[in-house]
Amino acid sequence: MSTFEAHFRRLHARYGAGQTHELQMQEIATIFGCSVRNCRIALKKMHQEKWLDWQPQRGRGRRSRIHLLTSPEKLFSQNVNKLLEKQDYGNVLRFIGNDKYLLDRLSLWRFGVQDKSSEKRVRIPYYRNLEPLNPLVPLRRTERHLLRQCLSGLTRYDAVQGKIVPDIAHYWTHNDDFTRWEFWLKSTARFADGDELNASAVQRCLLAASQSPQFAPLFSPLKSITADAPWHLVIETHHPVRRLDYLLATQPTMLFDYHHGKIRCTGAFHIQEHSDNFMVLRRNEHWHQARPGLDEITIFTWAPEHISMSFIPLLLGEKAQDDRPLNERRLEQGCCFVLLDHEGAFADDAGRRFINYLLQPIELLNQTQLPDEYALILSVAQGMLPQWNHRPVDFGGITAPFNLRLPVIISTFQQPELVELAGAISRLLECWHIRSEIRVEAFERFNTQAQRPADIWLSNFMLDTLSVPAFLEWLSSTALFTRLPQRQNLNTLLPAILNNSDKQAFSAIAAFFHEITHQRYVIPLLHHWMEFATEKSFTWRDLNTLGWPDFRQVWLE
Repeated sequence: MSTFEAHFRRLHARYGAGQTHELQMQEIATIFGCSVRNCRIALKKMHQEKWLDWQPQRGRGRRSRIHLLTSPEKLFSQNVNKLLEKQDYGNVLRFIGNDKYLLDRLSLWRFGVQDKSSEKRVRIPYYRNLEPLNPLVPLRRTERHLLRQCLSGLTRYDAVQGKIVPDIAHYWTHNDDFTRWEFWLKSTARFADGDELNASAVQRCLLAASQSPQFAPLFSPLKSITADAPWHLVIETHHPVRRLDYLLATQPTMLFDYHHGKIRCTGAFHIQEHSDNFMVLRRNEHWHQARPGLDEITIFTWAPEHISMSFIPLLLGEKAQDDRPLNERRLEQGCCFVLLDHEGAFADDAGRRFINYLLQPIELLNQTQLPDEYALILSVAQGMLPQWNHRPVDFGGITAPFNLRLPVIISTFQQPELVELAGAISRLLECWHIRSEIRVEAFERFNTQAQRPADIWLSNFMLDTLSVPAFLEWLSSTALFTRLPQRQNLNTLLPAILNNSDKQAFSAIAAFFHEITHQRYVIPLLHHWMEFATEKSFTWRDLNTLGWPDFRQVWLE
C-alpha cells in the first residue's frame, strides 16, 4: 500500500465519501501526519487520480474544499485488478501485505470461476511455486496431478471404475505367455499443436522413459518397442508381464514432445505459460476425447501466512466453516515418515529402537513453530497408509546409543512443514546431548541416487489413487529405499506387482512395508486431513486423493 493510499484511508475514515468539507491545510496535515508542504503534494496527487475533488484556497486561514469521490475498498479493487490482469501476483501480495481481512476478501472476489467472453476460466491460489512438468523426473504431488491434465498415455487408471482403461490406445492384445503386446492407437490422437501422435512418437517416449536414470529399473522387463505401422505398436518383454497395461499408465510413460524448446502436450490441456509464480493451462483443441468444460486454468503462488498448505483453497466461493460435513475431510493416502539409513548412526537395532521411542508425534509437534490450526489437519500415523497399523511401540529402559558419529545428519527436502519437523527432531536429539546437522535439499535432488550420506531421512509421500500404478510410480520415483538393507526385496517387489492380481499386489506391498516398519527402519509420523471447499456452481465427478478435481471432468451448473 502506497503512502498516498494510506493518507487517503485516514481521510476517508475521518470524513467519509459523498460530502464536501471545508478544512484548513494544517488540519489535513495533522490527519496525514506530515508537513503542510507534503500534504499539498498528496492532495494534488489524489486529485489527479480522481480519488477526491480538491479546491485549494490561497491565504492564511482560508479553508480548502474537499469532496471524496471514492472509497478505500474501491481503490483496493482497482489496484489489485490491474495487477491481476498483468498476472503480477507477487506484487499483489506485497500490495496488501498480511492483512487477513483483505486476503479473505480478495479470495472471495478474484479466485474461482471467471466467466468472460464465453470462456470459463478458473484461478487457483497455491502455497508454493510449481516445478516444470517433466514426466521423466520425480514430481511432487500437485505436479503429478497437473501432468495428467496435460499429458495422455497409452492407458490410464480410472479411479471411479477401479481399472485400467484406454487412453491414446484404441485397444490392445497379448500372446498367451504375456511376452508380446500389440497396441492399436486412436487415429484421432494429436499433439496440442495439431500434429499427428503416431506410433513412432509413442515409441520415442517409451524409449526415453526406459532410459531415464530414475525410472529405468521399472522398465527392465522390456525387450523391444517397435512401431511397425503409423497406428500399431509392438512391445516385447524378456519374461511374462501380465500387467503391462498397468505399467503403461504410470507417470514416466506419459506422451509428450519438445518443439522449439517448449513441451508439446497430448492431454486435455496444454501449458500456455509457466513462470516462477504462476502456470496457465489452456484447453487443448485437438484432444482426442470429449471437450473439457473449462477453457483456462491459472494456478499461482499465493502464500499468506494463514493459508495452510494441506488445505487446497480450490475455487473458494465461501469461507469453509468448522461444522462442514465430515465427508468433506479425508485422510491422505500417504504420510510423513522417517527412514533410518542402514549405514547411518542409528542402523543397529538399539539405535532404531531409540529413534522410534524418541519420535513421538505429539512431542515432535511441541518442538515446532507450526501454527495452532495444524492440530485440526494432522493425525498420528501408525503405518505408511491410514489403513495400516505397522509401527511398534517402544517404552521403558531405552537409552541413547554410544559412539555416535557426530554430528548426526538429518536430510529432508524444501517444504515448510518438513523443515519445521527436521528442526524439531534436532531439538529432541539435543535433549539427549546428541548434536545434529540439518541438510535441506531440492525435491529432485533429494529423490535421486546421487545423494550425500545421511543418518536420518525425513520425507513424505501421497498416492494419487489407491492403485497399483500409483504404487509403481512412487516406489520407482524415490531413491530413499535404496538406503535400506532390504533393497533387494524392493527390487523383487516391483516385478511381483506386475504379475499378480490387485489383491495379491496390495498384499505384497503391505507385507514389504510391514517388515521395514516393524524393524523400525521406517517410522511413520503423521497423516494429513485433506479439506475441500468449493463454489456451489463448480462440480466434478470425483476427487483424487490429493484433493484436486480432474479438470477434464469439471462442469459449471
